[in-house]
Parts: sequence; structure tokens; C-alpha cells
Amino acid sequence: MNRKTSKTTRVIALLTCVAMLHGCTTVQLNTTAPGSTLTIRGVGEKKELPRTEDLGSKVTGQYEFVATPPQGEPVYGILPLKINAGKIVLAALFFAPALVIFGFRDPYNVYEFDPTAKGLRYRYAETDEWRTYTPTASETERAKTYFEGIARGCKVILVNNKEAMDCPPAATAPTAAAATTAAPGK
Repeated sequence: MNRKTSKTTRVIALLTCVAMLHGCTTVQLNTTAPGSTLTIRGVGEKKELPRTEDLGSKVTGQYEFVATPPQGEPVYGILPLKINAGKIVLAALFFAPALVIFGFRDPYNVYEFDPTAKGLRYRYAETDEWRTYTPTASETERAKTYFEGIARGCKVILVNNKEAMDCPPAATAPTAAAATTAAPGK
């Protein structure tokens, strides 16, 4: 009995390790406009393209992004994710809670941002055909609200299980009288 329990524990530990290692994808992020920068929510600061990032699987939610070309308007949206059927099948057979713990919606391996077209292209492998994605108005607005709110010092809070921005009160502009009295020698 003890030996059987030990083998079962090892198998569960091995499956958990495999699931955790497979829960992250190294993604190539490219652009058609050299000098562009990209910020992905939850991944870090704004960085220049091209680059690679490790993005984890998601159960819910998205990776919002803002791609900013050297000239022109930024592109806001969400990264398309693929459903990993293999993870769903393995979790259903061996350990269903793994779907919630490790996620089953993975990023694609290659994304190419095109600020001129206000969208991006993506594919799983270098040999695959490109798929084109143009963010919808609601996806653009959601990402724009998030990134502009964070830039203003707002924080994300949950209100009735929905995200909302909690922003500090707007700073008041100094009055002309205060500016003159604060200036030395006048």
C-alpha cells in the first residue's frame, strides 16, 4: 500500500511539473515599424521591438497591449490566444483542477504589430500562414482605458466582479496669484 501511494505521488508530482513548465510560452514580438515600443499588461514596462517575452497560459482574462510607433497613433488591443486542446484532454483525464491552476489558453509563438494597419499578425510556427487581427472598438477602448488610467496614477479595483479604475483626484492648477507670490524678486 505504501509503495503504491509513493508511485501515485510521484506521478502526480511529475504531471504537475510538466503542466507548470508547459504553462509558459516564449513569444517573439516583432513590428513592421522599426523603433516601435510595446507594453503588455502584467508583463512589464514599455520596451522596444523586436524582442521576446515569456507569457503564461490564461484561464480567464487577456493580455492587453499598447504598441506605439515612432510616429503616428498608438495601437491598443488584446493579444489573440489559442485554446490548447491537449491541455484540456490531459486535465480531463488526470487532474481537472489543472485547467484552473495552469490555464489552457496559450499565446501564439509569433506576433507582428503593424501600426499602419492598426492591428497585428500572428502565427503558431514559422511555417504557418499569418492570421490577421484588428482590435474591435470595445477591445481598443478597454486597453486604452487601462493604460491611460495607469499613466494617470489610477489603480485597478474590482467592483461587483468587474474591473474599474480608482483614480486620485485631479490636481488643481496653480492660480495666477499663487504663481506671482511664489516667484522671488517680483
